[in-house]
Amino acid sequence: MREEISSSSRILQMEMESTPESRYSVADCKYARKHKKRRKICMLVLCVHIILVITITILNFTVFRPKRPVITLESLTLKDLAVSVDAAKFKVFLNITMSGDLSIYNPNRVSVQYEDINPYIEYRGEEFGDVHVPAGKIGSRTTTNMNFVLIIMADRLSSDPNLYSDVVEKGMLPLTIYVNLKGKVKLNVLFKVKVKVSTKCDLSLDIRTASLASQSCQSKTKL
Repeated sequence: MREEISSSSRILQMEMESTPESRYSVADCKYARKHKKRRKICMLVLCVHIILVITITILNFTVFRPKRPVITLESLTLKDLAVSVDAAKFKVFLNITMSGDLSIYNPNRVSVQYEDINPYIEYRGEEFGDVHVPAGKIGSRTTTNMNFVLIIMADRLSSDPNLYSDVVEKGMLPLTIYVNLKGKVKLNVLFKVKVKVSTKCDLSLDIRTASLASQSCQSKTKL
């Protein structure tokens, strides 16, 4: 009798182990293990991505920290100066030809792309001549040299009352040349920094000797 009861218990236990609920529990365990493995992989990828972003950010503000390009007006030469005076009307007519050599130094570890450069000249705050320098690219830690020619026919200044005094009485013509550079420093695929450099040069033309009497320049930079 006991053997029959024991045998029946074993049969019942075997039937319980082979029920669908038991099979589903095994499948659930396998799915849970796979899901846990995938989650670990996702967390690992996310951690690597975060580390890369932090590393790139640190490099951008240390090794690849953007520095201002340096614009230098290396030379400015007065090629031609023609002056005519209408003493009766106290008017002066000028034709001026000037040539200049401009250098731009890029101290960054990456290249700088700049837009068109348009140097222009002013007399007592009034613009009366400019020149066009096409856009380009400056390599890392290199210097780009440019030259330009300014041909100025200052008819619009003939009505300025200061012009007659500067040219005829003082013999000195004060001028100001502006050179503005706008560009971008591409640190990497994600980061680009805009840069703007402005150079201002104050000049004095000696009318009697047709030469440059003085020249002083200063620069400003915005990043």
